[in-house]
Amino acid sequence: MKNQNNSAKYSANILIRHPKYRELYAEIKRCQEESSGANDPRCMSLEGPTGIGKTALLFDFVKGFPLSETAEGTRIPVLYFDTPLPVTVNGLVQKMLSALGNPVTHKATQKSLQHRLIRLIKDCGVELVILDDFHDLDYIETEGSFAKVCDLLIALIKETGVPFLVVGTEGKVELILKTNNELSRLFVVREKLTKFQWDPEDPDTIQSFSYFIRELEEAVGLSLPWQPNNDLELLYRLHYATDGVIANIMILMRSACKVAERQGAERLDIDVLAAVYDKLLARRLNRPNPFNKSLDEQFIAL
Repeated sequence: MKNQNNSAKYSANILIRHPKYRELYAEIKRCQEESSGANDPRCMSLEGPTGIGKTALLFDFVKGFPLSETAEGTRIPVLYFDTPLPVTVNGLVQKMLSALGNPVTHKATQKSLQHRLIRLIKDCGVELVILDDFHDLDYIETEGSFAKVCDLLIALIKETGVPFLVVGTEGKVELILKTNNELSRLFVVREKLTKFQWDPEDPDTIQSFSYFIRELEEAVGLSLPWQPNNDLELLYRLHYATDGVIANIMILMRSACKVAERQGAERLDIDVLAAVYDKLLARRLNRPNPFNKSLDEQFIAL
């Protein structure tokens, strides 16, 4: 690969649709499509640690179903909004109304706002509602307030017939759903997005990580310092340096590409990777620098 001398490319949002990403995208689409006309919408939950691409997946999905203006009015196939803080019934309703382009401009009762929201969801042809940062419901201080928020979500799902996708951090989403049996029953699809694993006894984990790295390498336009007939050594070090977390991988690769561009290099050498790791990731991960040793030698994690 040749250096494309395009720093904007390295700064841009690079999206790698790896197999698990595509699997989740397809599952979200099934929930959207199979809920049409159904008595019980096919709701879905998605949880995972930070930095593994949940929000990128959501934005990519929303982008595929843009708002449009028709003779019947505004159409919003996919409605995205994040959980407002503090989490209250009124706060959620007002956030959704704003996302629908109909913000609250005057005093109104909670009941009238809820009816207005339900009507707008139907009138705008909403096919899927995405509620991000669902884990923030964990910050609701009283059981009574929590129950009211759950009741609101149940009412919106049942009265509109529109499926909800709730998204949040690992472990929190499932715990929240388990606290309300009726709400939990509506979420028949439970999915997780995790970091890339590295298990020598499970070749699929290494293959998944390798696929992502190769696709990213192609996207940035600079070659990594692969060793002849020994891809595993560099792959292992890249995984160790990033813990398999997409956000860390992107930090390492984007920054290394910018350094290589300034140097006029046509590939990423191990010294550049080592310098970037020391500067941006070493303190965060608290691990030895895996790029300080020549690729001719085997790196063994302590």
